[in-house]
Formats: sequence, C-alpha cells, structure tokens
Amino acid sequence: MKHSIEKYLEDIRLSINDIELYTLSVSTSLDIENNQLLFDALCRRFAIIGEALYQADKINNTIPISDKNKIKGLRHIIVHDYDMVRASDLWRIIQRNLPLLKEEVILAA
Repeated sequence: MKHSIEKYLEDIRLSINDIELYTLSVSTSLDIENNQLLFDALCRRFAIIGEALYQADKINNTIPISDKNKIKGLRHIIVHDYDMVRASDLWRIIQRNLPLLKEEVILAA
C-alpha cells in the first residue's frame, strides 16, 4: 500500500517527537552509550525517519528538506552497517540537526 507524502511527513514528525521525549534527561552521548534500550530506541526512530523520507522523496523529490541524502544514508547505516553507529554520532545529530529537520517537516506538511 502506498501512502501519501503527508503520512510520511507525519511519521517523521512523530519520530522526532519521540526522540525528543526519549532524550529529555540525556546530557551527553555517554547517557546513550550506557543505555542499550535508549540506543536501540533512537536507532529505530532514526531508521523510520530515513525510510519515511526515502518514500516521500520517491513521490515528490522537491520536498524542501535539507540533507535528504544524509538522512537516508543514516537509515542505511543503521540497518545494514549497524556496528558503525555510535552514540556520539546520534547525540550530535540530535543536538545539531534534529531541530532544523523538525522545522522543515512542519513547514513541508
């Protein structure tokens, strides 16, 4: 079943909200590194974001989202090269890139 761009953008938005909720009490990447459940949950949400963006981009590749290829690439790494994923990388993405993605998804919806 094919979904709409709006559905994929909503999936991204919900995953971003979950990541924000999961990391409310996180202050460093060590908090993620030392909590396997949190690490796994963050990887799952980032994989959903990457797949949803991939599917939305197939429908309309002009969606104004910065770094689409990097976001889709992160999903690929999480799924296929999972041993390369580092808590410090996830934390950096959460701190530096997630706020812009959230803003862009809201504007694109």
